[in-house]
Amino acid sequence: MKHDFEQRRQRRIENAQKQAIKNEKEAESLYNQASEISKAIPFGQPILIGHHSEKSDRNYRQKIHNKFGKSFEKMDKARYYEEKAQIIENNTAIYSDDPEAINKLQEKLKSLEHSQAFMKAANKFIKQKSKEGFLALPHATEEIWQKINTPDVMGKIGFASYSLRNNNANIKRIKDRIRQLQKQREGKPFNEVINGVRIFENREANRLQLFFETTPSFEVRKKLKKCGFRWSSSEGAWQRYISASAIYFAKTFAKDLDN
Repeated sequence: MKHDFEQRRQRRIENAQKQAIKNEKEAESLYNQASEISKAIPFGQPILIGHHSEKSDRNYRQKIHNKFGKSFEKMDKARYYEEKAQIIENNTAIYSDDPEAINKLQEKLKSLEHSQAFMKAANKFIKQKSKEGFLALPHATEEIWQKINTPDVMGKIGFASYSLRNNNANIKRIKDRIRQLQKQREGKPFNEVINGVRIFENREANRLQLFFETTPSFEVRKKLKKCGFRWSSSEGAWQRYISASAIYFAKTFAKDLDN
């Protein structure tokens, strides 16, 4: 598997951009075709009810309508792929299969802990009515002091207790993720063959992979999908994100192939 996370991310952006350009060109082509064939109908010309041309005229107008409709559909798809490319590019989420995930999470944790310390210290100086003490804090500004001294809808000042609780919950969540990833990357990865199925814990890609000697039957594929595994043609394996439950399902699944 291509484990260059940034390379794969960039490829997804480029694929979305290509799809946007492709659909935009197709939309323009269909629109031009519809505009061209519509010129055959004089402006304001109604359908001549009962005339021998009525049926062919209706079909012709429907053809124009369909082409315009397809053009608008293609334009909508182009916009969808443009937005998709932007979302991928601007996404700051930290994914477990990113080789730098632990470092990025540790940086995020540090930032959250600094925020927590800042909010607590700020609230303390507000109680003491010590503007001087507040402004001595790292990153403290006059603007922030004025803002947190302005009463909220409940008439309270300072950083709200829910802000501290939410931030603290995020600190705990990030710490748990770091511990989980560190545990995942320690020790020997799971790599066993059960009933001819190789179960491989690919930690670089953060995927548990199942390799079959031959193409599994429809029923077997159905069970794999039910267990959350998906086929990867580039890997030649069925895979899902690594977890204790994924390994359990894989081992149980492979053992049950005898039955």
